[in-house]
Amino acid sequence: MSPSIMRSLQLTKFYPPINGGIETAVRDIADGLSSRQWQVEILCANNRRETVVETGAIPVTRVASWGQVASTSLTPSLITWLRRRQAEHEIVHVHLPNPMANLALWLTRPNALLIVHWHSDIVKQQRLLKLYAPLQNWLLRRADAIIATSPPYAETSPWLKAFAKKVHIVPLCVRDTAALDDAVKRREHAAALRARYPGKKIVFALGRMTYYKGFDVLIDAAALLGDDTVVLIGGSGELLQPLRDKVISAGLSNKVHLLGRLEDADLPAHYEAADLFCLPSLLRSEAFGLVMPEAMALSRPVIATNIVGSGVPWVNAHGESGLNAEPGDPVSLAQVIRQVLDDPALARRLGEGSRRRYEALFTVEKMTDALLGVYEHLLHSPRA
Repeated sequence: MSPSIMRSLQLTKFYPPINGGIETAVRDIADGLSSRQWQVEILCANNRRETVVETGAIPVTRVASWGQVASTSLTPSLITWLRRRQAEHEIVHVHLPNPMANLALWLTRPNALLIVHWHSDIVKQQRLLKLYAPLQNWLLRRADAIIATSPPYAETSPWLKAFAKKVHIVPLCVRDTAALDDAVKRREHAAALRARYPGKKIVFALGRMTYYKGFDVLIDAAALLGDDTVVLIGGSGELLQPLRDKVISAGLSNKVHLLGRLEDADLPAHYEAADLFCLPSLLRSEAFGLVMPEAMALSRPVIATNIVGSGVPWVNAHGESGLNAEPGDPVSLAQVIRQVLDDPALARRLGEGSRRRYEALFTVEKMTDALLGVYEHLLHSPRA
């Protein structure tokens, strides 16, 4: 029998207001668990050289960071903080990839039930992965449960295959913007955005400007779309300026607009203003594509890519919530974009289908139900 008040320590790289897909997912997990009477605490890295402890309904400890190497935060005091906090929780829930958290767990050896939330394989840093692999394999062996975010990713990850018996599928979630937002203000803002591009069909894309997102392919595809279409791309990152240079050199300044970082409060209106949403990612580094359920919540048709072994073409069910192109192929991408833009009945059907798929799989309630199913399974296991 489990105690009446249960406690979960979420061990993650960063936490909002620092932006990112995993950060958003952990916030929604924390909110979902808290709404079901769980006590949740966050232990993560800070983005500066000081430790900050935030009290509140969901306490957050942001441990001093001394920079990053290969996308890994250097937070040696995380080990001390984890040793101090882990004994007060029935479940320690770690979000990967996060080599520093993996090291801290190896050094502290918690007695609590341990859940590994596998958001993505490490795809880019292959040389460092060879050094890190023994530590990662130790953590997967030690884990009482492993959570993957989609069936395709669980089935194709070389790291998870050996542990298939303890892998559980819990899709990521997004908040229901259509229900929670002020719909009147959102539509007014969306109308103002559309007014900037009179008579144009709008393709909206959003994400960090980095190597695997495929925004360069979307720019090439834009050149193949008619003059009745504009492409709006939101997000910041190391490739923002090179992509802006590409737009200028291609003579597409009137068709492709790189908007830079958009505030969270402005995102719903951009989805609403769009005729469709596009995620042109190239590699399995895009493990899920959380921006797609954000678009689905507002009934936008989605254009994505058939990345082998990624959750992306599973999240966007071809012919149901949108269409999927071949990754890295601007001709294929332009073809499916135009297919939706040129067929209002198809666009309407896919938009309705995207909302249904969101409600079936990607709401906070669905995620919380699935996650608590894993928690309860562990709490009633012999290990508990």
